[in-house]
Amino acid sequence: MPERSISQLIKDIKADTQALAQEESALAKSEIQAGAKNLGIGAGLAGAGVFLLFLASIMAIFAGAAAFHEGLGWPWWGSFLIVFGILALIALILVAIAIPLFKKGNPTPTSAINGGKSAVEALKRSLTNPSGPRY
Repeated sequence: MPERSISQLIKDIKADTQALAQEESALAKSEIQAGAKNLGIGAGLAGAGVFLLFLASIMAIFAGAAAFHEGLGWPWWGSFLIVFGILALIALILVAIAIPLFKKGNPTPTSAINGGKSAVEALKRSLTNPSGPRY
């Protein structure tokens, strides 16, 4: 294999650097989007749980307690306590679904950052030893 000239080496480094920068940028963008999506879904579920708990505590408490009181003959306090327990259970289930999504939603592009660091190291190695391997 014939030796490449310095100008050809510089052109190759420029082309490789541009291609690598574009690939790392695309990787970072996809990682950020995936992490932000999980955070958005988790926030939406948690918000929905809180909103439903608020609405349910106003409207359904009275209707449910009245149904228990009239239908089963329970005292008012017992009817309200049962309705509260049901609503609290629903809210806890929604929050339990949201918490893993919050933990999973890390928008930091760690793979792209690590790839960029290794690319810089490879570029430094190629500048100090142009005829050596580029790994």
